[in-house]
Amino acid sequence: MFRNALLISIMLLLGLSQVAAQISFATLYGSVKDQQGDPLYTAQVYYVVNGRAIGTNTDERGRFTLKIPAKVTLTIITNYLGFNADSVKVNLEPNESFELNFWLKQGINIPMVEIEAYKKDTVKYGDTRDIPSTIVINVKDAYALPTILQDDISGLIKSQAVVSSNNELSSSYSVRGGNYDENLVYVNGFEVYRPFLIRSGQQEGLSFANPHMVDSLIFSAGGFQAQYGDKMSSVLAAWYKQPDSLSVSMGIGLLGGSLNIGGAIKNKAGEKKFTFITGIRYKSNQYILKSLETQGQYNPSFLDLQGFFTYRFNDKLRIEYITNFARNRFAFKPVDRETTFGVVNQVLRLNIFFDGQESDSYQTYMNGFAIVQNPNPKLELRWMASAYISQENERFDILGEYFIGEVENDLGDENFGQVRYSLGVGGLQNFARNQLDWTVVNAEHKGTNTQGNHTLDWGLKYQREIIKDKINQWERIDSAGYSLPYSSSEVLIDNVLKSSFNLSSNRFSGYLQDTWLIDASRAIRFNYGARFTYWDVNKEFVISPRAQFSYRPTLKNRKREIIITAASGLYAQPPFYREMRNLEGVVNTDLKAQKSVHAVLGFNYGFQVFKRPFRFITEVYYKYLYDVVPYEFDNVLIRYTGRNNATGYVVGVDLRLAGQLVEDLESYISLSVLGTSENIQGDFYDVYLDAQGNQVTANSSDVVKSERRYPGNIPRPTDQRVMFNMFFQDYLPKNRNFKMHLNLVFASGLPFGPPDNDRYRDTLRIPPYRRVDIGFSAQLYNRASFTKKKREPKKIGKAFEDVWATLEVFNLLGINNTISYLWVKDLNNTTYAVPNYLTARLFNFRLVFKFS
Repeated sequence: MFRNALLISIMLLLGLSQVAAQISFATLYGSVKDQQGDPLYTAQVYYVVNGRAIGTNTDERGRFTLKIPAKVTLTIITNYLGFNADSVKVNLEPNESFELNFWLKQGINIPMVEIEAYKKDTVKYGDTRDIPSTIVINVKDAYALPTILQDDISGLIKSQAVVSSNNELSSSYSVRGGNYDENLVYVNGFEVYRPFLIRSGQQEGLSFANPHMVDSLIFSAGGFQAQYGDKMSSVLAAWYKQPDSLSVSMGIGLLGGSLNIGGAIKNKAGEKKFTFITGIRYKSNQYILKSLETQGQYNPSFLDLQGFFTYRFNDKLRIEYITNFARNRFAFKPVDRETTFGVVNQVLRLNIFFDGQESDSYQTYMNGFAIVQNPNPKLELRWMASAYISQENERFDILGEYFIGEVENDLGDENFGQVRYSLGVGGLQNFARNQLDWTVVNAEHKGTNTQGNHTLDWGLKYQREIIKDKINQWERIDSAGYSLPYSSSEVLIDNVLKSSFNLSSNRFSGYLQDTWLIDASRAIRFNYGARFTYWDVNKEFVISPRAQFSYRPTLKNRKREIIITAASGLYAQPPFYREMRNLEGVVNTDLKAQKSVHAVLGFNYGFQVFKRPFRFITEVYYKYLYDVVPYEFDNVLIRYTGRNNATGYVVGVDLRLAGQLVEDLESYISLSVLGTSENIQGDFYDVYLDAQGNQVTANSSDVVKSERRYPGNIPRPTDQRVMFNMFFQDYLPKNRNFKMHLNLVFASGLPFGPPDNDRYRDTLRIPPYRRVDIGFSAQLYNRASFTKKKREPKKIGKAFEDVWATLEVFNLLGINNTISYLWVKDLNNTTYAVPNYLTARLFNFRLVFKFS
């Protein structure tokens, strides 16, 4: 009623003599993007009648739909902070649908106007700069960023200030002191997952989101809204494209390739009825793995197939379908390994000769279906159902015979660099026959309704989980001909895990939140709400209240902008199966949700230098953790203790400066400093002292007394104190077709300790992670350049829209970065931590083709 009355009043204001019953309307739809094609969220699209702005705002994909009076010439204006406004005159016939797309150029910061109708998306989303700890990631950087994770969205995520990672082979990442299992990932509103059994980066395939299919990518590092699920660290939300016309892109390189096809079918009025986008990605990091210190026959194969389809019945009803199949296989027959390590005055060398092999497979299937209803422009209802199936198999039996010796380090000695004497010999054997099959099926309803300055969001979700786990793994260590631990009567093996466990369970969750636009002129927003979760295994019911606030003061200098944000809330993470299984393979079904209280304060400053946009963002945060389940890392595998017996905290600050050092190319530097510790309840150890107070071993004859000590706060496994990242882009001044991309990463070392399951001993530090990657790209062909120059492309060139060639150098400085340690003993029972190094310097070449 209100909407019809408003449109009738508009007609009267225009001076039309029609009565309300005779009024007819037309529909405008389209998108607002920047010059690089990235969507602009909450851009205003409106027309002005007698000084009143009537219109709407773009959604998270930069799209809009606007009803306008028919047979009237109107000036349609689009506006977005930090960009030059644009306008187009239209005059549409009754019931006509017309597509109108805008590409705005960055410029003077034009103030937003007060729109009198259709405020839904402004209230709900706001500018993402107004949302604490939330950024929009430029997906186009996926082509520019030099990274081993080719055709993988994780390379972009790991380049953010709030994200830390010390493994270029892995798509896993840590956010503000959290671990890999604490990150939420959504694709088109459906939650997706990562495999659980993966032990190392070389076994990992491609992460779910296909960067070539992504239309928009939003990342939140904490303090996120109640509408997002039950994890403690971060949210990544990807929305796939709904193409306007046929488009094809293809890339091929030394690390694999990709093929993506998208298109649309339109009706006679030019409206999109059916859209589709599909992607095929293939990755083989065999070339990379040959640079590792362990030599052998590597045969990795990673395949990912995806499709996203939409069908629009009318303006009020559409359906969406997403499907995915991923097959990841890793086969390996090790031959030998040589590692030189130590310090200047004592250089050691480990040689291992292997026998055996490893064969791992990880297959996932995902299907999601959504019915989307828009009864009116202020109300959206989504009815969703999905199924996610994962089949993981891990099989290896590898025997190694090792030799450790001291290396001659005297430059004047003729045997310099050679082993001068042996410190010990031994053997080790690793065996596993592990299988994990799990299925997650869910049904969900989400809704959004806008009334005035308030937008109400709600959701209910039911989830069924079926898990089947079989574990059979053990290790055997041999030192100087004796199996450890030693027994005169039998051969003992270590770290034995052998169990079988099946679990079927039901989860219920939901949320309710309101976004209140208190003052549109100063963009004062307040979001508040809560979500609940219940799991029928541990019978725990948790309510998590959350709130966010943002304020954008009005500045006299429109070329500058300040945004102040704050957020706080409770973030509970109910256990999945992995947290429940302890280090001995026993499953604790009484395990409760881990909980984290977030407090975030942010400052966002936008300005111009040489008429080019720059932005400085800083946030300070604090997290109080309780009901924590302690864990330890084994490369990228997380091993949990299966008990809620720790409390902890995370405190830190993130700083990021981004801007166009050269026109149209964004570069940035970022710095993160954090500290995270935990206190494990009931954790203690005994020390034994002699008469002089010196510490001795427990079985020493000099023991005169013992003392019990409590470690208190110890560093968590993700306590990476400093993280620095720089990404710089440039091009030749007289030829922008030739570009350079430089990525530099420094991260301080993570804690580690001996493999004895005693967390209080994990206070040693891995050396800092240091890496420089550089890429050079050249645009070999661009159809638009021929059109501008009024030249006719050759026959073969008519098929292409764009052709790029890229040469990349990974680990330019050839630094040996350490990911974990192998523990071996010598003849004197001294234990050595032998570093497992990551990749050496490598080159990559790839070609990218775009067709339309």
